Amino acid sequence: MTKREVEVLLLLADGESNRSLARQLNIAERTVRAHVTSLMRKLGARSRVEAALMVYNHRNALTAEAA
Repeated sequence: MTKREVEVLLLLADGESNRSLARQLNIAERTVRAHVTSLMRKLGARSRVEAALMVYNHRNALTAEAA
């Protein structure tokens, strides 16, 4: 995962919408959708909720990776 994908994933796990993610990261909403699609494929997640649960279980490692 790229650093930006990790940032998107951590915010996604907090329940943020794509629009909110885009505003916080100062990127286009379309770019957020592309990151989310890529993350879902890489994680093998079938939904945003499933991806969020994966983050919940591994948040410390992801936070360290994003830093």
